[in-house]
This record gives sequence, C-alpha cells and structure tokens, in this order.
Amino acid sequence: MRIFLKIIIFIILKQPSTYPFENMKNLLPILFLCVLAISCTHKLSVTEFEKEKAAIKAVIALETEAYYKQDFETWKSTYLDDPAFRKFGYWEGFDEKVTYNIGFETLKAEKKKQFEANETIWAGSTEERINENFRITRDMAWYTFEQLSFEKGTRKQVGRSLETRILEKHDGKWKIAYLGYHYFPENAGK
Repeated sequence: MRIFLKIIIFIILKQPSTYPFENMKNLLPILFLCVLAISCTHKLSVTEFEKEKAAIKAVIALETEAYYKQDFETWKSTYLDDPAFRKFGYWEGFDEKVTYNIGFETLKAEKKKQFEANETIWAGSTEERINENFRITRDMAWYTFEQLSFEKGTRKQVGRSLETRILEKHDGKWKIAYLGYHYFPENAGK
C-alpha cells in the first residue's frame, strides 16, 4: 500500500501545471493506481472471514489428528510442500531444546521415519486451543493460540504451549507454511 501511495504522490508532484488534473490523461494513471491500491487492501467480509477461519481451524485440527494417528499422507496434505516452509520450536523435552526445519523435505523425512517407528509421543492426547487470534487475507493467514494438551482418559495436562501457524492458500485449500511452538516448562502454569 505504501508503495502505491508514494507512486501517486510522485505522479501528482511531477505534473507540469499548477493544477495536476488539468488534463484528463494525467488523471487516468492516478485513478488506475488508486483502484489497484484499494483492491490490494480489500478486507474480507465478516461472512468470508468466518468461513476462512473455520477452514483454517479444520486444517489445524486435521493436522493434529493425523499426527497422533500417525497417518503420514493425511498429515503431509495439510502442509505447504515447498522449500519456503519453516518450522521453529522449543520444548525442554528435546535434547537440543530448540528444533527447526528449513524447507518441508527435512520435516517430511523426519515424520515419516517417526510414524513408521511408532514413536509419536502423547499419541491419543486431546488438545484445546484458547486465546486464539486470526489475521486472514485472501491467500494468507496468521493464526496464533495457546494450546493445552491432556491425556485422553485422565484429562491430566501433559503440555502447554504458545503456537503460531502461517498458512497460504493453494488451489483453494489452506496449507501450513510456518509452524512455530514454544512449550512452557513442564510444571509451569498448570
């Protein structure tokens, strides 16, 4: 948006006359840039926003369910399979504490191996997402939330994290392009 405004101001200031719209041909490029700037910043209607929000929540729920069921193909289908994908996370349960993936190939290989070896921790746990925040445009969304993880049968809390997902829309479907999580220490805030 700023670049469009700078271009419009530049055009207006570079007009040869004291009144920049004296000639109609000077007005047309400015009108075109204004329409372009407005169309690029068009917000979703409330109905569109709620529809996209529900679709995003469904993708996140599907990813989590597929992860705990160790259903590799369904899990993989929720992600942007692209070198632009990123994952950054922190959990004190990891030996290295901080984990990351640059590009989806490394995460895909890691999870395929994990699922085949039946090494998914907290399998069968349930999650609740609270303090949710959504920023949604036509092709990109930012979703932040606090996630509480519980043992399914006992409802004993096994984890609490602050999470971020950035999603991109490809072929009409939301895909996770960025996954970020930061787990609280084991006994914090239960």
